[in-house]
Amino acid sequence: MTEPRHGSGDEPTPDTHDQPPSYSTQGPDIPAPPLYDPPLYNPAQYSQPASPYGQQYGYQYGQQYSSQYGQQYPSPYGQPSYYGAAPQPKGLSIASLCCGIAIYLGFGFFILPQLAAVILGHLALRREPSGRGFAIAGLVMGYLGLVLTVLAIVGITILASVAGTSGTI
Repeated sequence: MTEPRHGSGDEPTPDTHDQPPSYSTQGPDIPAPPLYDPPLYNPAQYSQPASPYGQQYGYQYGQQYSSQYGQQYPSPYGQPSYYGAAPQPKGLSIASLCCGIAIYLGFGFFILPQLAAVILGHLALRREPSGRGFAIAGLVMGYLGLVLTVLAIVGITILASVAGTSGTI
């Protein structure tokens, strides 16, 4: 007796197009898969490992301020947190600039903003190197305002004298 060979056409071919796919049903003897519980956040899991060199000298990073300001928050990535340097004062420079701007907003008639812009600008150049640009801008506007004010006063005086002498014949 000969056995049927695979692919020779002698064996019956199942009709898979007419049958619905069979899914294995879960019976009482197969336990259900566990539901997914996300792990809880554990800060110790992500913290920096202990120093192999033991206790460091002096304060730890940020501990000198923790008693003064309450809770100290750690910096990211375990790096020491450094606060930026305090900004250098620019008060005189800004005041000189503001007085220089005030000259051209109509307050230059009183000559006070021109003098204030020039005096504050020179003080700022000596005391505040970080506000040098503001101080120079205030000085330029102050000196230019002084020149324009002097020219305006001279022009008004000349016009008044010409108008007074050429009145009636």
